Amino acid sequence: MASDLPEGARLPDDIPNARKQDLAFCARNFGAWVAMRFRNPKTPKTGEINVRH
Repeated sequence: MASDLPEGARLPDDIPNARKQDLAFCARNFGAWVAMRFRNPKTPKTGEINVRH
């Protein structure tokens, strides 16, 4: 989703850069969650994450 980009930011045109997700994406995402029987997957604890700006 590109709706929260700062003003004037430009993204490459080689992939879709929608402002919001469409209904088909939401339906696929919900379908995957149903297939997982509404579970939340456990994520590994990785410790501190360093992000460079």
